[in-house]
Amino acid sequence: MTLTKSTVEHPRWGKIVITRNPRARRIIMRARPDAIHMTVPLRAKKADIERALDECGARLKEAQKNNSPEQIGRDFTIDTPYFKLAVQEGDTTGIRITGRDGRYTLYCPTGTDYTTERTQKVLSQGIKGAMKHCAGIILPPRLEALAKKHGFRYSRCSVRDVQSRWGSCTSRGSISLNIRLVLLPDRLIDYVLLHELCHTVEMNHSDRFWALMDKCTAPEKSKALRAELKKIKILF
Repeated sequence: MTLTKSTVEHPRWGKIVITRNPRARRIIMRARPDAIHMTVPLRAKKADIERALDECGARLKEAQKNNSPEQIGRDFTIDTPYFKLAVQEGDTTGIRITGRDGRYTLYCPTGTDYTTERTQKVLSQGIKGAMKHCAGIILPPRLEALAKKHGFRYSRCSVRDVQSRWGSCTSRGSISLNIRLVLLPDRLIDYVLLHELCHTVEMNHSDRFWALMDKCTAPEKSKALRAELKKIKILF
């Protein structure tokens, strides 16, 4: 399957990322902080894309505005059970991050200008690097423990920085987990991990899949956990 991706600067809607997918049967649009992302069928015409933007562009721009990344500054902190981070200014050259056991400090030179795009990018990359380090320690053993508990088998586990989903599972049982999972409470981490493990048995979202999920997440209902997860906003 060949995907083709292009980026355009729309005079009305700003940056648009268009992915042409041979499997797409309709136009799908998502608002992300960096741009409006569109997945379109191979034969979709410019007029089809413009029509879709006319119908949904205003709603997507509003969602994009509401989901704009929080600016990282000297008072920025993250305080979750598995990942804690604080910014500290001092006599240091350049921006660096240190830490272990889920506790990290982002060191910045005194007087850092946090308003520039370049600084925000460097700070965001540093935080993501720390999250990936933490996720690599926390998530694979947790996945293995859940697999043993519920009798699942998978081929491998990786942790990645992805924006579009919390996790994924291939037909060969390879599971990929979003580094941002370390920002979630226990029950939602386990929900995502069990979701991907259930896909090693049911590669769909059929009634059989949800019945299996309910069995694994009992006494909580899987769809209630799913609704809770959808309310979570991760802004970087």
